[in-house]
Amino acid sequence: MEEIQLTIPRKVSYLYLATTLSKQVCQQIKECRDKKKFASDIELCVSEACTNAIKYARSVDKDDVISIYFQIYSNKIIIKVQDRGSGFNLDDLPDPDIERIPERGYGLYIIRSKVDKVQYSRTERGNFLTMIKYFMEKKKVMNGGTG
Repeated sequence: MEEIQLTIPRKVSYLYLATTLSKQVCQQIKECRDKKKFASDIELCVSEACTNAIKYARSVDKDDVISIYFQIYSNKIIIKVQDRGSGFNLDDLPDPDIERIPERGYGLYIIRSKVDKVQYSRTERGNFLTMIKYFMEKKKVMNGGTG
């Protein structure tokens, strides 16, 4: 496993660093079939996760930063976005009402649609939004029969 970490001030002007790094990290992954789409999906998810942390994770600490961790395994990438805000409950956030076309609320909806798994946890070190995406689509296993 390889790990890359970036810590940025909680300011929109630094968002470009996080998205650029995510794109560069994905360019190094040889196991992807469609590297361009994979990198685009990860870049979008990192942008959405960091934007949410910038907008909503108001910290009482003077050290108001966001950390992004990229963990590269042989079959997947795990991205963790850490902030020190008050947190939220991932299960309490509904999908946006597409019929009403809201101006906000698409971030987690987009993330869930682009990665294989999304988790959220709070620890004494802060809040972690964890996104997991496999390099290859998982093959479906058919049970029984010789078909």
